[in-house]
Amino acid sequence: ELKEKKLPSSLNIERTAGIICFEVFDYDYAQMLCDLDLPLLFVDSPVMNMRPPLKADRLYMENRIEIQNAVAHMVQRGKKRISFAGDKNHCQSFFERYMAYRDAVEYFGLTEGLSTCAMPSGQQNYPVSLYETIRRFKTMPDAFVCANDFVAMDLVKALDELGYSVPDDIWVCGFDDSQEASYFAPHLTSIHIHGQIMGYTAANLLMTRIEEPSLNYRTVYTETNLILRESTGD
Repeated sequence: ELKEKKLPSSLNIERTAGIICFEVFDYDYAQMLCDLDLPLLFVDSPVMNMRPPLKADRLYMENRIEIQNAVAHMVQRGKKRISFAGDKNHCQSFFERYMAYRDAVEYFGLTEGLSTCAMPSGQQNYPVSLYETIRRFKTMPDAFVCANDFVAMDLVKALDELGYSVPDDIWVCGFDDSQEASYFAPHLTSIHIHGQIMGYTAANLLMTRIEEPSLNYRTVYTETNLILRESTGD
């Protein structure tokens, strides 16, 4: 359906008042949905950089502030070579997290970490691709900021296979504060997404779009919070 730009067979357009799109990260498919002329909300979206905007409301978690706070925390604790792990072109949120990381290391004048970012693209055999990427590094970073918790956990496992300990040798920070983050070993520093306010805001955005379809399109961000744990020495 995604490749053929078709709607799910279970979706009856005539009986649909509005659509909430989760993890629709293909830009052409997203544009096809916008052309349906239905009230539409994207929770996260394809990367929008240098592309015409989608004719729909968009809801994101706040991706920049706490990434920059995580980098600042690492710098304050003496980390100098800080890198990023994750496919920055996977979705808009990953792209914003990468840009926040890059802005932060440039602000602190610690740009050497930019040369050891681990950003393999694609989702097939991602843990293997990540392992092969960092295995080729001649110099390892002091710390990694990751696009999400699952990238962070794959990274910790890859580092362990290469003989590096987290946090003793290298620090790792995830994003999402998934359930797994708190019981993964080591307990994962992460950035918490508040699911309740995301859900409330999504419902509010779609309902108000249904009631007032002529409203200007809205892009809304909800608060996130940095949660420090063992993987950054906390």
